[in-house]
Amino acid sequence: MTERGEIATDLGRTQALLWSSHSRPVGRSGKSVGDFVAAAIALVQEQGANALSMRAVAAKLGVRTMATYSFAPSKADLVALMVDHAYRDLYAGGAPSTVDWREGLRTVAHTNRALHLAHPWLQELQAIRSPMGPHEMRKHELELAPIEGIGLTDPEMDQTLPQLLAQVAHAARMENRLRAEQGETGLADGEWWVQAMPVLERLVDPKMFPLSVRVGTAATAARSGQFWGQEAFEFGLERLLDGVEVLVQRRKASR
Repeated sequence: MTERGEIATDLGRTQALLWSSHSRPVGRSGKSVGDFVAAAIALVQEQGANALSMRAVAAKLGVRTMATYSFAPSKADLVALMVDHAYRDLYAGGAPSTVDWREGLRTVAHTNRALHLAHPWLQELQAIRSPMGPHEMRKHELELAPIEGIGLTDPEMDQTLPQLLAQVAHAARMENRLRAEQGETGLADGEWWVQAMPVLERLVDPKMFPLSVRVGTAATAARSGQFWGQEAFEFGLERLLDGVEVLVQRRKASR
């Protein structure tokens, strides 16, 4: 069993590694921590999160397996570096609006959705309790800015942003899973329904499941047979923003 002191030491080591320079060559290979992280990300982009190992990254980078531990002492350290690196260029095109908080949070949501769709491995590998590297700290600072000064307390701000990001993560997870399944089966959503509907119509009695049949039929028609995508994401996002607006108005009314 790992002692609590060891966990704290490992966390401190990871944090120090995250905030250190990643451009200097390490050891005899001439490679840097940045090169190591880039090779690891390329590996999981190509082969998925399950392919990640020090041996596989070493092969990708062209160094001995043992040499990888000079870049990062453990796989957990490597993952922390990869996650923080993925956040590096977020909002390079511009920070979220601080004038219109709803528009600012929309930018946060769309930016994070694009990130998760581009890097499906992120949700599989990132830790629940992040060690918070420099790029993630910058991300967090920019994403809190739209709700600064709109009337929420600091604890409410601290809850609002994670709720938004959780909504985005769920939507992106659904889309990534659908993409993976479509790749495995070769069936687009419309083709899947063509195969599924004749069987469902034969087996499902509308008198037993009237709400499911009515709502499901209407929803499928409205979405043109699409399971989950941009429209579902937008609907969930706007309902969450509506909830935040209710809270903001309630805080203003209580002053």
